[in-house]
Amino acid sequence: MKKIGVLLLICVLCACGSIRGRTPSVYVLSGRGMEKTQPDHDTKRRIVLVYPYTNEKIDVVYFYKGRYDPAAMKKINTLMRDRHLNAVGKIDPELIDYMVDMRKRLSLPEAVPFQILSGYRSPKTNAKLARKNSNVAKESLHMHGWAVDFRITGVNSKAICEIAKTMQRGGVAYYPEDNHLHVDLGNIRTWHEKGARR
Repeated sequence: MKKIGVLLLICVLCACGSIRGRTPSVYVLSGRGMEKTQPDHDTKRRIVLVYPYTNEKIDVVYFYKGRYDPAAMKKINTLMRDRHLNAVGKIDPELIDYMVDMRKRLSLPEAVPFQILSGYRSPKTNAKLARKNSNVAKESLHMHGWAVDFRITGVNSKAICEIAKTMQRGGVAYYPEDNHLHVDLGNIRTWHEKGARR
C-alpha cells in the first residue's frame, strides 16, 4: 500500500513538470509554460487569518455576488502587511482563493484560521532578508503580494503542501523545521531545503 502511495506521488510530481537544478539538498520542480488551474467557482468565499505572534485576527467574506469586496481585501492587506516596516501592500485575491481552495480540499471548516507567517514584503525588507539569508529570493514574489508563508494549527503542513502541488496554481514548498509552507502564484514548481526558510 505504501509503494502505491509513493508511485502516485511520483506521478503527480511528474505531471507538474520535470526536475531540474538538482543538488544534494535542493530539488526544484519546474513546470514553466504549463497551464494553471483556475480558482473554484464559488458564490461566496470566506477566510480567517491570524498573525500568531500578536494574535491579530480577521474573519472576512472577501468574495460574493461575483466580485471581490474591497473593504475585506483591505483588511487582508493590512493583516498580511510587512511586519518589519509596518508597510501595507496589495495581496492578489487569487492567492487568497488558492488558500481557500486548499482548505476545501482538506475538508476543513470555513472558520479554521490560517496562521500567516509572511505575506507582503517591501523591497527594502526583502533586500535586508536576502543579505542575511541566501534562501530568500532577491526577486521574491512576496514583494508583489503573490506569495504567502503559513500553517494551520493541528494540520501537518506537508499534507497541505502535497494538496497544493496537485492544484497547479504556482510555487509550493514545505519547511519541516517549523511546519509551514510557502505558496505563490508564480511558475508551477516546488523545492525543499532542510532547515531553509523563504
